[in-house]
Amino acid sequence: MLSLHTNTSSISSLQTLRTISSAEETAQGAVATGLRVADAEDNAAFWSIATTMRSDSSTTAAVRDTLGLGSAMVDTAYQGLSSAKDLVSAYKARLLAAKTDGVDREKIQTELDQIYKQIESVADSASFSGVNWLSTDLSMSLKDIGDRTTSITASISRTASGISLGSMSVDLNALALINTGGGGLLQKDSGELGDIGGFSTVNVTGTGHNGHDDFAFTGPGTLSASDTITFDILVDDSPVEAGDLYTVVIDRARVDAALGVGVAGTISTVSDWEAVLDSAFTAQGIDARAGGFHWSSGPLEISSTETSGHPGSSITISNVVSTIGSNFAFGLEAGPHFEHDNMQATGTMSFTSAFTMPSNVTVMFDVGIGSGGPSTKTIDRDVVNTALGRSDATVSSAAELAQVIEFAASGSGLVATASGSMIEFTGDPAMYDIYGNNAAAVYVGNIRTSEGYLLTFDLADVDVTSSSADIDDYIVGVDYMLEQITDAAAGLGAIQNRIDVQTTFIDASIDRMDAGVGRLVDADLEEESTRLKALETQKSLGLQALSIANASSSVISQLFR
Repeated sequence: MLSLHTNTSSISSLQTLRTISSAEETAQGAVATGLRVADAEDNAAFWSIATTMRSDSSTTAAVRDTLGLGSAMVDTAYQGLSSAKDLVSAYKARLLAAKTDGVDREKIQTELDQIYKQIESVADSASFSGVNWLSTDLSMSLKDIGDRTTSITASISRTASGISLGSMSVDLNALALINTGGGGLLQKDSGELGDIGGFSTVNVTGTGHNGHDDFAFTGPGTLSASDTITFDILVDDSPVEAGDLYTVVIDRARVDAALGVGVAGTISTVSDWEAVLDSAFTAQGIDARAGGFHWSSGPLEISSTETSGHPGSSITISNVVSTIGSNFAFGLEAGPHFEHDNMQATGTMSFTSAFTMPSNVTVMFDVGIGSGGPSTKTIDRDVVNTALGRSDATVSSAAELAQVIEFAASGSGLVATASGSMIEFTGDPAMYDIYGNNAAAVYVGNIRTSEGYLLTFDLADVDVTSSSADIDDYIVGVDYMLEQITDAAAGLGAIQNRIDVQTTFIDASIDRMDAGVGRLVDADLEEESTRLKALETQKSLGLQALSIANASSSVISQLFR
């Protein structure tokens, strides 16, 4: 049907031509840029992933560059250690020559001094970008500084929480050959153990004993028929459980029953007084006794028999009342001279002198509390520093040694308490709450050390010309230095190998990320060029179709001629 207002054929042809033109424009963009996803509007999901991966690839490349910097630093230090190792080997050879009879030690010393200067030069020269791992200028000994590490960024990973960087650590204290404050591989150890402050000879087994109060005997004296001595006695009271309280009454009948009617109420000696008290305790079923240990002045001891069934072991005398003149009670009224209640097993030692834990020494000791067998505990430089909150591993007093021992024995129930120069070992009351003879026994002993070689001189201080020079000791020490340098170089070699492996891995990772991005957003140029050629043909045909559709209006004009 022909219409004056609407040319449907023309409209259809125009729409087709627009679609072809849009597709042609897209194909031309893909061919021109090489990307099928150039903007977020092309494919939001792929564009977002590709953008993130491009960022990660760039960051990983930066990590690779950082690895290159770390590799250069490690390689510089390794070369320095390698050169130092060769020079120390030559130094050792000169020392061996110095042992030969008739050799000119002055000349050998000159050679040794020159070799050491060369080692110093190597250490000072092993610097990269202003950083030197082999020669340091710290005022403290490296053994007293604690951990001193540096990190080399080694990897990057993306997780749900974001990007995280991985690193490898380098122990700088294990690399320094020379340090101003000492502690380098070519310098002596700052520690000096001595007798471990007196701890080296400790071998104590402490056991408890029953609680007791000691009183001065103030007799003799006599009780008349109307006299009484009354007092309260609390037996086996303790922080764990209350004891048993009794009231004791001593009268003339009790005295005569204990000592015989012939004494007529007279108590002449401390032994008489003990017999009277024991008679009263027995009559009332009191778990206590009088007598036992006596001082030279003849005091009276009242002690627990530890048969009450309570965990405590104690005696407390109170409320003493006597009808004899001035409240006389043969010494009970004055209170005890000495109280020894609720005792736990104890052992003691005496602190002798300050000491410093060397870096390569471990002190071992055995601790046993109660019926269990002893367990071995250890003290090393780290334990001392951690226990005392310091870095020089020095123990200066009995209080500090007690703190270190208790820290090392953590979990065993050992408590070490200092008073002046004395240290007392007991069981922790929170763990062992029975007192007296039944208290947990305490054992501390079998002190021994596990010592590596203790370097006692700096390489710079070697002097083979001195009459007191111990060349054998020098040789052993230099050989130890050589082992230390070899270990340090081996450690750096392992790090360098890890860096090389990581660098190879990162290169492969970057290639994989770039390939992944390409698969997401790159255009297939062969496909796009073929499509473009087809679209150009379709566009040409579309233009012809539109021209034909537009020509239909001339038919209407002919109808009206």
